[in-house]
Amino acid sequence: MTTATATPAAALTEVILDVLVTKYEAPAGTTPDTEFERLGYDSLVLVEVAVDLTRRFGVEITDDELHQAGTTARAARVLADRGVRA
Repeated sequence: MTTATATPAAALTEVILDVLVTKYEAPAGTTPDTEFERLGYDSLVLVEVAVDLTRRFGVEITDDELHQAGTTARAARVLADRGVRA
């Protein structure tokens, strides 16, 4: 799926997954539906991810929101609902 034809949430999912794999050591096989808990992401890691995504996209997302979302796909939907585009 290319970002030109992807939905905003799908395109964001790709970007967020890339960040998790390259910066937060998620395994290469991580999917959009892999639970953050399964990745071993505790509250401290989610705080770091939230700060990173907020800076990257210019729209705040909190660690609590990431925790509630639970997966990359659902976190991307939260950001897409706020008008963020990849």
